[in-house]
Amino acid sequence: MTLFLFAAAAGFTLAAVITDNLAMLYVGIGIWVVGAFSALWLWFWPRRKGFRTPEAARAAAEAGNPRAIRALAMDALSIGDDARAERLLLVAIDHGDVDSMWELGRLIEQRDGIDASEPWYRMAADNGHFAARRYLKRRDPA
Repeated sequence: MTLFLFAAAAGFTLAAVITDNLAMLYVGIGIWVVGAFSALWLWFWPRRKGFRTPEAARAAAEAGNPRAIRALAMDALSIGDDARAERLLLVAIDHGDVDSMWELGRLIEQRDGIDASEPWYRMAADNGHFAARRYLKRRDPA
């Protein structure tokens, strides 16, 4: 669909330039805009999909999906099971999940204070976590 929109936009724009037709140029520009939004939607949508059911998250976690493991950890946190959440976050971190590093830092900060959580924040920041970088930058303004 997106490729069709870009092809149509290119056709309208090229025809508008050749024939010096301003209305056709506006149509072409409109199609370019719709095509760009379509491309962005197709790029972002798969990245935002969550797990439809807890069973789906558990199945994905058992398969080693670190995002699913983190989702189960966040579920454990929501019901107050901090020990289970910490164990799950550590498993997700072992699978390379940077967001789990940040979440474990937050969990440890609530429990043990900022000094105990700083290594986890630093690990997340070193692996490219945006919020961790900003947090540490504000904390260490050097």
